[in-house]
Amino acid sequence: METLGQVLIVYSWFIIMVLIAFLGRIAYFYEKTSGRRTGYRLLIVPALLLTAGAAYYLARQGDFTGEPVGDLLLFGGGALLSIFGYRLHAEMTGER
Repeated sequence: METLGQVLIVYSWFIIMVLIAFLGRIAYFYEKTSGRRTGYRLLIVPALLLTAGAAYYLARQGDFTGEPVGDLLLFGGGALLSIFGYRLHAEMTGER
């Protein structure tokens, strides 16, 4: 049963990385078509932090709670991803 849990965790994190890649492609497309800088290359930082956090928990065979290092990696990646998404949204909708 533990193996099934880890497979599902890996699958869900794969889906999350695909969604981050889509966000990066949207930012890339917007940058190329509008001529405004979006900083889409910086999206690699939250992706790496989230991947490191997930890998940390998988290596510890934890349930994604209670490990300060893993929690900080996931929090940092999520916070940076939120900031990037908000910035991209504001840029694309013309809010300043």
